[in-house]
Amino acid sequence: MISTIAQTVVLFAGLWLAGLGVWMFVRPVLALDVLKAMGSSPLIHFGEMALRTAAGFAFVVAAPQSRFPLTITVIGVFLIVTAVALTALPRRWHVAYSTAWAQRIPVIAVRMIAPVSIVAGGVLIWTMI
Repeated sequence: MISTIAQTVVLFAGLWLAGLGVWMFVRPVLALDVLKAMGSSPLIHFGEMALRTAAGFAFVVAAPQSRFPLTITVIGVFLIVTAVALTALPRRWHVAYSTAWAQRIPVIAVRMIAPVSIVAGGVLIWTMI
């Protein structure tokens, strides 16, 4: 049952990545505004870290049922470690980092990278089915 839940979470992560890519292509300015808001409040910051940690554990648990268990495990561990690190660091650093990147990334670059997110989401879904 836990494995099934984990696989479902990973599938939703794939859908989220693909949907994010579509959204980045259609609304790149809004995508940059959202990036700028990452970590801007404790709710957003810790909510993001909680979701990232939960997804990381789901990747690790679902990995044995995937087409590429080692890769999915590594992604899961990466998500967990980075969430713990971002949680431990001062939130203002997270805000400064996301704001700085949101100001540096040109709108056209958001549109150009959007297909990568769509493909990554599709590959993640394929990996799990």
